[in-house]
Amino acid sequence: MASRKIEDLVPELQTLFHEFSMQMHDAGLQFIVTCTYRSQDEQDELYARGRTKPGNKVTWTRNSRHTCRTAFDIALVKDGKVSWDIKADVNNNDIADYEEAGEIGESVGLEWGGRWKTPDRPHFQLRERTA
Repeated sequence: MASRKIEDLVPELQTLFHEFSMQMHDAGLQFIVTCTYRSQDEQDELYARGRTKPGNKVTWTRNSRHTCRTAFDIALVKDGKVSWDIKADVNNNDIADYEEAGEIGESVGLEWGGRWKTPDRPHFQLRERTA
């Protein structure tokens, strides 16, 4: 089963997570961590959903940053309930909160999945190092 423990992330990401968490708190955005580390077998299982196994597609890659402990996912909590509504539409106020969370993540040095061609708004990871 995938981990939700911050201690399962690489030390650099643990430090950035704690800064992210403090700034989220200061902004009044409550959240839970839904995933930190997952094994390659777990990643392969997620990748199979909607392809070779029943269900909706969950991921587009077998090479997740979660398997190398350099990513975490969150879910925002609004009015005491987890907000899973992350699809963009004109009537979705939750998107603005995920945008704010993304800006906070980027401000502490994280890469936010919400900027990707196929957005993954709950996803944050260490930035790629350039040589």
